[in-house]
Amino acid sequence: MAYIVSLAAFASLVPLAASTVPFRPNITNTIKLSPPTTPSHGRQVVDAAYQSFSIEFSYMADYGGNDTNPNLFSRQVVQNLYDISGEYPIFRVGGSTQNSAVYYPNQTEAIIDPFNSVASDQPSKSMLGPAWMQSFQQFPRGTKYIYGLNFFNPANETLFNVGNGLSQCVLEANAAYTALGDSLYAFEIGNEVDGWPGGSRRPANWTIQSYVNQWNQYATAISRNLTGKDAIRLFQGCAFEAPRKIGNITYWNVQNAELDGMLRDKAKTVSDHEYMGANCDYKGVGPTIETTLFNRENMLSRVRYHDYLGNVTANSGIKYVIGETNSISCQGAFNISDVMASAIWAVDYVMYLSSLKVSRVHFHMGTRYRYSPWQPIFYNDTDAHVKPLYYGNLFNAEVFAGGNKQTEVLVNETNFSAYSVYKSGVLESIVAVNLNMWNSTFDPSQRPYTALTLPRGWDQAKISRLTNPGVDIADNITLAGQYVNENARIVGYKTYDKIFAGTALVGAGEAVLIRL
Repeated sequence: MAYIVSLAAFASLVPLAASTVPFRPNITNTIKLSPPTTPSHGRQVVDAAYQSFSIEFSYMADYGGNDTNPNLFSRQVVQNLYDISGEYPIFRVGGSTQNSAVYYPNQTEAIIDPFNSVASDQPSKSMLGPAWMQSFQQFPRGTKYIYGLNFFNPANETLFNVGNGLSQCVLEANAAYTALGDSLYAFEIGNEVDGWPGGSRRPANWTIQSYVNQWNQYATAISRNLTGKDAIRLFQGCAFEAPRKIGNITYWNVQNAELDGMLRDKAKTVSDHEYMGANCDYKGVGPTIETTLFNRENMLSRVRYHDYLGNVTANSGIKYVIGETNSISCQGAFNISDVMASAIWAVDYVMYLSSLKVSRVHFHMGTRYRYSPWQPIFYNDTDAHVKPLYYGNLFNAEVFAGGNKQTEVLVNETNFSAYSVYKSGVLESIVAVNLNMWNSTFDPSQRPYTALTLPRGWDQAKISRLTNPGVDIADNITLAGQYVNENARIVGYKTYDKIFAGTALVGAGEAVLIRL
């Protein structure tokens, strides 16, 4: 565990034990904060599960385990979030592997998932049996799931010899509905289907109107099979790739899906996906911390599409969510997605989204993925363990604890942000995020700090600090002086910094929660 010396002690020039030379914080910037006492009219209210998760479909058995061998590590990771926030996150179990999953009711194995090579991030297909559903029973009771269904062609589907794709979808939905019971939050039919036209799954003339018509056909068939009714409100629609086109009725986006007939009698939510950059088949210079995660202009340019779509669909009665997101697409990038930078970015990203009409955010993960919040089983010579991103998730859980929260943007700079947080319409806390680079190789005595001048009446506020020696590494991370041990338990004494002379300090590569 890293030993965190109070920054209030720094500011009052108390010498460190190992030195007789007093340490002065390197304050390079000062910002005066004046948070409104109440949130803006119409600002959305979010619950304690605002920051939720998405598990790659084929890896649910790793994350959950089964009745004989439940994954106790994952169970504790999820319980930590509940203990802090008061609500379990919602888990969307889906992704590209849901599109290649086939359910076989007579298969004895839970899942058969061949990989093309040991280096593959995902299996080539997933064959599921009834025992597969046990994985959804292993997280703490009260956890809810969005279950990702396949979306094969309704008839004459040659892929995996499915035959009638509609019948296969209904068959799997029935098995999941029966096994999950009250823990089923929604079904999701197909993943990122906006990329299908002209490929192996749908013809080139398959439009967004074609998709909505077919989606309604599948949702109706599932509804009739489960309840005898034409429509039950048990679906998360769309699950489109990151939106980049708006303004034309032929574009693939959630606005047009609703205009084309995706209605609230079936859809309880519509989902888009988002990443800050890509680690796929690029040429030249790839993503870096500075150009992707710590460049807020990059984040804001991507989020503006969600701002537009969340607002334009707000009156439909169908909530707008980001159903899959993380740092870098194609399962993340080494030394970006798996280091402290991802945790600091996640705080800023989630806080900004919460100020818009984005009703929930789901962070994606998989056993072999670089950007996962935690690794659920022994893999690649390492035991199950949490990763840096999980600390950002814990921070966010504390921000939204108890629910009924609203947020406002206070500071919106290229590498620095601050937000006011309200509970039941009353100002409760301030979050500040410093996205200036700070590497572990730098002289720690020179770490630059931004001084936040707080309003009168905040002298007794407490500061929870998310910090470590540098954003380029994954080690020695603490949140309010605590850390997560090898058994996924939060350990150590919870320590808060105090306000000194009306000022709070935020170091480069740190985030703080200042609570009244």
